[in-house]
Amino acid sequence: MKAIFNKLFLFLAASLLFVSCEKDETKVVATEGTSPQLTATQNKQVLTEAQKNDTAVVFSWTKPDFGYSAAVSYSIQFAKKGTNFTPAKTVYLSNVQRKGYTVTELNAIAAEIGLAAFTAGEMEVRVSGEISTEIAAVTSNTATLTVTPYLSEPEYQVIYMVGDATEGGWDNAKGTAMFRDDNDAFIYTFTGRFKAGSLKFLGISGKWAPQWGANAQGGVAFREKDADPDPGSFSVPADGYYTVILNIRNNVFSITPFDASASTTYNSIGLAGVNNNWDDIVPMNTSSFNPHFWHFKYTFATSTTMKFRIASGWSVNWGPAKGHETELRGKGVAGGENLTVPAGTYQVYFDDITGHYVFVKE
Repeated sequence: MKAIFNKLFLFLAASLLFVSCEKDETKVVATEGTSPQLTATQNKQVLTEAQKNDTAVVFSWTKPDFGYSAAVSYSIQFAKKGTNFTPAKTVYLSNVQRKGYTVTELNAIAAEIGLAAFTAGEMEVRVSGEISTEIAAVTSNTATLTVTPYLSEPEYQVIYMVGDATEGGWDNAKGTAMFRDDNDAFIYTFTGRFKAGSLKFLGISGKWAPQWGANAQGGVAFREKDADPDPGSFSVPADGYYTVILNIRNNVFSITPFDASASTTYNSIGLAGVNNNWDDIVPMNTSSFNPHFWHFKYTFATSTTMKFRIASGWSVNWGPAKGHETELRGKGVAGGENLTVPAGTYQVYFDDITGHYVFVKE
C-alpha cells in the first residue's frame, strides 16, 4: 500500500511540474510586419561627371516590427516612374537601415532603368524587409527622385562621315569612320583626305538618324530620329588633307587643314600575329583617294594577339601603349605593345597618319 501511495505522489508531482513549466513558457509568434518608412536626403539631382565621387543621395528607413526582435534583411528597388517597378533594379542589403550612393553609382542606376541622359527624369525608390521566406516581406512607401543623368561614355563606337566631300559620297552605308579622341570619348576625330564639298555625320552606318549637321548659325544641329528636321551640311572648302573634329557632348565642329607631305604612303598594311603567325600580315584595304586610311571586315576564329604592320619586316609597326593592351580602340604607337582581340567578326579601321584604330564587333 505504501508503494502504491509513493507512486501516486510522484505522478501528481510530475503533473504539477509539467503544468508549471507550461505556464512559465513564453511563446514567440511572428506577426504581420509593419512597413518601414523610407526617406531620402535629396529629391532632385543634376548629376555631373566632374562630381562623380561625391555622395548623391542617402536613403534611410525605419525598422519594421514583426512582433519580436529579429534581424531583418532588406532590399532596395529602383524603377522608372510609372512602371510599377516592373522591371526594377534591385540591390540586396544586409541588416542595415541606411544606404548611400555616389554620383557614379546613381548615374549607372538611372541609365539601367532607362532614364535619358542630360534630361530630367523621375526615379521611384522603395525598400522591402523580411525576416524569413515563410513570412511575407513588408514594403516601404515610395520615394520619388528627379534625376538628370549624364553619359560617361557615348553609345557610338565610331561616327561615320558622309557627303560629296568623302570617298563614299552620300551613300549612308559607305561612310568614313571617325575615331574617338584619346582623352575624351565624346570627341571624334579623323585626319585624312577630303574633296571640296559637303559633309555630315551619322551615328549608325546605313541610317540617316541619329545625325549631326549644321544649323542656321553654322553650329551643330542634332537629328535624333528620322522624323526630326534634316540639318544642313558642313562645308569642306577645297580638296586636301584635313583634321575633322566633332564633339557630340558640346555640339562643336571644327575642320583644320593638315600637312600630309611628311606622311609616308605604304603599299600594304595589315594585322600581324593573327593565329600566332608573326611572319605574315593579313592585309587590310585602302584606296588611292585616301591611302592612309585602312579598313576591312575580319573574323577572328579564336582570341588572338596582334599588331598593325607593313607587309614585310618590323621596321614599321604600331601597337597600343602599355596598359591599353585589351582596349579595342585607341591610338597605336610605333613599336607598341601587342593588342589582344577576342574571337568574333569585326569591322577594323586604322589611320596610319595618327595611329588611331578601332575594332567594331558585329
